[in-house]
Amino acid sequence: MHPFLLLQAFLLASALSVDALFASFAYGSRKIRIPVRSLLLISFLCSGVLGLTLFLGVRMAAFIDEGVAAWLSFGILFCLGMGRIFDSWLKAWIRKRGPSNSEIRLRVFHLKFILQVYIDPPAADVDGSRSLSVGEAGALAIALSLDAVAAGLGIGLGGANVLPVTIIKFFMTMVAVFVGCKLGGKLAAKVQKDLSWLSGGLLILLAVLQIV
Repeated sequence: MHPFLLLQAFLLASALSVDALFASFAYGSRKIRIPVRSLLLISFLCSGVLGLTLFLGVRMAAFIDEGVAAWLSFGILFCLGMGRIFDSWLKAWIRKRGPSNSEIRLRVFHLKFILQVYIDPPAADVDGSRSLSVGEAGALAIALSLDAVAAGLGIGLGGANVLPVTIIKFFMTMVAVFVGCKLGGKLAAKVQKDLSWLSGGLLILLAVLQIV
């Protein structure tokens, strides 16, 4: 695999794994366990969504001029990166105003629930069991995969090896969830700032690499 494509794959997987890291950190800080089967499901769904959208992006690029595809890739990833930075600010603002369930009142099937989980990940533990079930893990994975749709299309348009990126994303998500959950209980009291804006910075860097 070409070094540039390998760097691209790691940057994308890292950017899209930051939310998983901080979501699992939140679970660990509240003593909520993430069993192995739930961990595998989260990793599988997150990487699967990314792989599918990467494939679609690559297929679309075949019908678009290479230069145009590169700038489309840049635009999608740059806007997504800026959106992630804004999203980090928005979630911090919502948390300061009070509990996440006091909130954004949208009811389209399960959309309200997904948005609540995205703002406050431990809300996915709806049964209060202190352990994330497979069904609850699926809801969390959907929330964590929303950005992968746009990011996958963006990288796919710029040309990407679908399988290596998907595999790297699978294992990075596993590591992010496992490490985040383990560290959550130990460091929650010391880490007060939301650093999820880092993923936005990585996506912007990735956008720039599409046109250099």
